[in-house]
Amino acid sequence: MTVTSSAQQASAGNPASPTRKRIGVLGGTFDPIHTGHLALGALFARTLALDELVLMPAGQQPQKQGSTAAGHRLAMTRLAAQGLAAELAVTHPSTQVIVSAREIERAGPSYTVDTLRDMRQDAGPDASLSLLIGSDQLVRLDTWHAWRELFDYAHVCAAARPGFSRETASPELRQVFDQREKSALGVQSTPCGGILIDDSLAVDISATELRAMLAHARDTVTPPANLPEPVWQYIRTQHLYRA
Repeated sequence: MTVTSSAQQASAGNPASPTRKRIGVLGGTFDPIHTGHLALGALFARTLALDELVLMPAGQQPQKQGSTAAGHRLAMTRLAAQGLAAELAVTHPSTQVIVSAREIERAGPSYTVDTLRDMRQDAGPDASLSLLIGSDQLVRLDTWHAWRELFDYAHVCAAARPGFSRETASPELRQVFDQREKSALGVQSTPCGGILIDDSLAVDISATELRAMLAHARDTVTPPANLPEPVWQYIRTQHLYRA
C-alpha cells in the first residue's frame, strides 16, 4: 500500500503503460471509515480493474459541520487502507491502494469538482478516472457544487444500497442517468463522462448510527461488526466519539 499526500501524487510520475490507466477515487468524510466504504472500494477495484484505488478523506465540507478533526480521520483511513490493500493483494493484485490527503491539505471548502480537475491534470487526458460513491449520494448529485462539470473530468460510479430507486432522484438527474449510463467496460475504456450504477453490493451502513453506537461503547473490547479492528483500536486510544 502507498500512503501519499496530494503534493507527492503530483510529483511522483508513473511509468508508461500499454493500456489506459484506470483510477478510482473514493472520497468521504470517513468519520469513521467503515467496512461499507471498504466494500465499495473493493467492488469497483474488481469491476473496473483499477490500477489505483485512491481513498481520500474530505477536508472542509460545505454540506457538513462538526466532523472529527481531519488528522484523526486521515489516520483512521490509513489504518483501514492497510487491510483493504492486503485483501486486494489476493483478489486483485494489480490494484494499488493509495491514501491521499489532497483535500485535507487544500485550504478552503472541499469541492469534489476541484479535486477531480486537479486529478485529471495529474493523470493526463487518456486515463480512465472514476469517482466512486454510494447511491445515496448519486440521487442528490445535483445538489453538489458545479455537479455537471464532474463529468468533464471523471466518470461517476455508484454502488446501489438496498432499496435504491432512481425515482428518488430529480427528473433532471434521471435524464442525465439515461444519457450517460455506461457499462463497466465502457467506463474502463473511456476517460470520463459516464455513469455506472452497480447493484451487486447489498451493504447499508450508516456512519451516523455507528458514531451513536461508539458513543456508548467505551467499555466494549470487541469492535462493532462494521468497523475494522485497527480503526476500533485507534478510536479507543484517542477517545473519539465519546458521549
